[in-house]
Amino acid sequence: MSSCARLATGDALVRTLRVGRSVPKGPHRAGGRRRSTRVRAASATSSTSAPGSDGGPSSAASTERDDARTPPTVRAPPGSHIYFAYGSNVNTKTMSGVRGVRPSASYPAVLEDYKLVFTVPGLPYVEPGFASVTRVRDDDGRGGAEGADEGADRGADTPNPGDPSLDRYEREVHGVAYVIADDDWRFVLRSESGYDVERVTLRRCSDGAAVDAVTLVYPATDLGTELLPSARYLGLLTEGAEEWNLDLGWRRYLRERVRAYAPEGKELAGAIAAASLAPIGLAAAPLGLAIAMTRAMDPIGGTGDSPPGDASGDLERAAEAAVVDGFRAFQGFTWGVHNALWEPLFGSGANNDGGDGRRR
Repeated sequence: MSSCARLATGDALVRTLRVGRSVPKGPHRAGGRRRSTRVRAASATSSTSAPGSDGGPSSAASTERDDARTPPTVRAPPGSHIYFAYGSNVNTKTMSGVRGVRPSASYPAVLEDYKLVFTVPGLPYVEPGFASVTRVRDDDGRGGAEGADEGADRGADTPNPGDPSLDRYEREVHGVAYVIADDDWRFVLRSESGYDVERVTLRRCSDGAAVDAVTLVYPATDLGTELLPSARYLGLLTEGAEEWNLDLGWRRYLRERVRAYAPEGKELAGAIAAASLAPIGLAAAPLGLAIAMTRAMDPIGGTGDSPPGDASGDLERAAEAAVVDGFRAFQGFTWGVHNALWEPLFGSGANNDGGDGRRR
């Protein structure tokens, strides 16, 4: 059972809010979100018999008692999803205030064998990176090398790398499970452009119950540089963790192990980057259009997301996917300009690397 189950129960653990809200209208980031067809499952840890158990009557009785103490798996009610938020959506100022989503229930939970990363490309010098999560376990249950390398790299550059009590948070992500209506889930997908949907099993902090949920994972993107979150964005995560009284160690981890981008001395570069969005968009438009046309010409169907013969649903998904592909082309072009032109002139707009190669 995750350590978050040791938290005291209270109003911060489960919140029941009003439902039945209509989906608000208005512009969304990147113009839309495709419903990903790349849905993967993350299995819960399997249970085993205690060492020395011989499977006899006493063992069976013990198993029955354990089963009686184990809370049943929590699943979404019909017409809803359980969405695990770990980034800025943990903060109700974002989830309910900005997005206008009103969950029917909300509670802290932990996603084990995953790591919080900031690999979603944003705007250089302003908002370099946004949050995602990545698996840190191999299929055979051993620690993944990629996750271990990332953790070691982060620890070497953090204010308190030697505190072993924080190492565990390189292998688990604490956040909030929101029970939201299907319409609100579709709205979240549109507003979180470019992420894939992944099915995961959480542990509820109040009682350790397993929770069948979905979360959003950004595809691996190689921009040739490490991304850091802005102080503003990281502040939303730390504020949300305090608001929900998440695991104390997790709150320390966010404060001590996660570095924020420091834009001091690069304000001019940030202004130039922001002013360049329109020209870059025009320059990247042909590439984005070509990708979108290729996507539109792909065979439609076979996604498993809609009943056979639902041509309108397939067309909608193809259009959303084309928009996302175009947006990713824009991101790649923007960071290509950063790496080739802006960084040599102004320094990194992605992280705190100094000109002498040392990280600050």
